[in-house]
This record gives sequence, structure tokens and C-alpha cells, in this order.
Amino acid sequence: MVKVETKLSRLYWIGIFMAFIWGTVSHADQIKPSGYLDLRPSWITKTGGFTTENTAEMGAKVTADTSVTYMQGFNTNLYDPLSPELSSGVRLELALGALRTKVNNIWKNDREGLALSYENRIYLPVDAASQDRGFITAFRNYIKLSKAFSDSVKFTLSDAIIPLIHSRAGNVAANGTASANGIFENRVYLVADLQLTDKFSLSLPLMFHQTRTANFRIDAANNASWSFYVWTSPELDYAVSDSLTLGISYYNNDSFFNSNLSKAQFGQALESGEFQFVLTASL
Repeated sequence: MVKVETKLSRLYWIGIFMAFIWGTVSHADQIKPSGYLDLRPSWITKTGGFTTENTAEMGAKVTADTSVTYMQGFNTNLYDPLSPELSSGVRLELALGALRTKVNNIWKNDREGLALSYENRIYLPVDAASQDRGFITAFRNYIKLSKAFSDSVKFTLSDAIIPLIHSRAGNVAANGTASANGIFENRVYLVADLQLTDKFSLSLPLMFHQTRTANFRIDAANNASWSFYVWTSPELDYAVSDSLTLGISYYNNDSFFNSNLSKAQFGQALESGEFQFVLTASL
């Protein structure tokens, strides 16, 4: 019961915060409310389980190129073949929340089809998993350079510099296994966006994470070291209207390479993925 009350309390305060943003910006003449709800029923290939991975975002479009929003992830269980029947249930869980600021077109060269953008996210430990591992916050700073080759083809290269802040250097699991918390992360994304028709669009990303961990304990497997993660998340979308999109997506849970990049594991990575149905409703 305590856990249920804690979750409801978090949802209540997040709801109050988002309603405050909405009420404030909806009464400003030059500021437009913005937001979306993204629902993703998912099938986990390794276990055969079904979940949903969802995000709600609400905030303000301050100018044509600048927005300030709060985004909140929340997941549920639909079917889990690995859990006892009595403990499976819906299991609504909050994911990380984040304050997000986006500034598009900081610099543009229309003749060459180039544009530079910036995005900042300040993550909040509203979820139980983050609190359990001592997570305080992370600051993601994205610099994005896009190149439009035509009205149908655009590539975007982005780099995200991410300081990670925890209340402790690491954690020890109930079985005695020690793990170090991250202190810094860098993410490099290369995304190809293809407008196939007026309604259909395809996104093909390749993402490379580099994470540095703290000096926690000598017996921690990832103590004071770098680890690497390579993944993709292709998505095919159909625009039903300006405010409603349906799609299908996939992403791999295991990296295409092991943590030190010494060995490829493409088969394992592809088998570890999740297929998703996508429904996005936006303002």
C-alpha cells in the first residue's frame, strides 16, 4: 500500500506541475501551449512479454523556434511470462522526468540546407529505480547539425554531453554484487529522416553511448572505467492528421558490440529487441 500511495503522490505532483504550466502559458498572448502524448504498446522478443512505454509532455512554445516543456515517462506491464501470476498485474511505473528546453535554428544556411539546434534536458529522479541507486540529476546538452539534401531526405548528427550526479559512487545489490554509478556520458547520434510520401515517414538512427563510471569498489565489475553501447531504433510513421500519428518501431536492448567494443554481437542485439506500435497525439 505504501508503494501505491507513493506512486499516486508522485503522479499527483507531476499533474499539478504540468497543469500549472498549461494554465500559465494558455493565458499568455505570445506564448503557445505545446505538448504530446506518446503511447507505445511493446512486445519483448526475448521473453514474449507485452508492456507499454509511454511519454507525456506539456509546456510552452515561447517563440517559433524555442520551447520549454516538462516530459514524463511512464510504463506498464500487460503480460509478463516470467513473473508469478499474482505479482504480474499492470504495474504502473514512472520513468525519469525531465525539464526540456529546445532552441531550433540557432544558425541556418538555407542555400546548403544546413541548420544548427540545441536541446537541454534536466532529469528528475521521480522514479523509484533512480532513487534506489542514488541518482540526483543529469544534464543533457545536445548540439544538432542537420543537412537537408532534398524535401524528402535529411540527415542529423548530434552530440550530447551529459554530466551525471549521484549521491554515492555506487551500489551493492542484495546478492552482494557491486556496481559503480555513472559520472559522465557522451552520446553521438546519426539519424536519417526520409519522407517517403505525404503521409509516410521513416527514421533510421544509429546511436553510440560512451559512459564513465565512478571509483566505487575494486570488485565492482565496471569500477572507474569506460563502457560503450551501440543501438538503433528505426520507426515508420503514418500521419493521420496534423495532430495524430500512428507508427511501428523497433529497438535493441543489447548493444551491437560488447561493452569495450572488442567483439561484435549483432545477432544477440537484434534478438534482444522490442517491437512497438506507436500512437502520438500532439497539440
